[in-house]
Amino acid sequence: MLEKIVKIVEQAGAIYRRADADKGVEEKGSAVNLVTKYDKMIQDYLVGELSTLLPEASFFDEEGEGDNALTDGYCFIIDPIDGTTNFIRGYQHSAISVGLARDGELLIGVVMDPDLNNIYYAEKGKGAFLNGRPIHVTDCDMAHSLVLFGTCPYERHLGHRTFTLAEQVFYRSLEVRRGGAAALDICYVAAGKADLYYELILRPWDWAGATLILREAGGVAATCEGNALQADTVSSYCCGNPDNLKEFYALYNV
Repeated sequence: MLEKIVKIVEQAGAIYRRADADKGVEEKGSAVNLVTKYDKMIQDYLVGELSTLLPEASFFDEEGEGDNALTDGYCFIIDPIDGTTNFIRGYQHSAISVGLARDGELLIGVVMDPDLNNIYYAEKGKGAFLNGRPIHVTDCDMAHSLVLFGTCPYERHLGHRTFTLAEQVFYRSLEVRRGGAAALDICYVAAGKADLYYELILRPWDWAGATLILREAGGVAATCEGNALQADTVSSYCCGNPDNLKEFYALYNV
């Protein structure tokens, strides 16, 4: 099953890379929440291929229409392009994310970086991989951590809290970065390219696939308040290793 999902996501990456200058950009309720015709094309492709692979599965995804929720049984959790603004601007830090859950439990995660042609994947209990090579989180403490964070662009009332926390983290860490694609940032933590990631509000399709990869790479993920993540719930999000997350919680709860 995992190998077949990886192949489907790789083909979705080919659609991403064929994008031309006319990306068909539209607003989704605000000037900062954007969608392109390629988001829709990739989503349609993924839904079609994954439905053939696992006909009994339902779908919970960013561009869904109508009844769009996490269901019992098998459910694919999809973000066709995480980092759409980056994609529109040619910033080359975006991801195609697919998670497979059963009765709310994440079983498979596949995240592709189509700009670098990197694919991260994991199956529960079988480890995490990047392009076929095993990956693992680091054991860095906060002082030696490269910290990634998101800015909650659709909830700008959280901006002050986000950047105040980023300043506190900056003074206690190696460095901070804002990438703009949560799924890819979480995979960077999984692969040891970074050490901790947080965002004060995140949708499940942004983190589901990547979080299974992160956990299989030895990482820990939870809400910023330290509560368990729920794949059907919008919440805050953070991930890292037990040591740097403990330090992050101490900053967050001041």
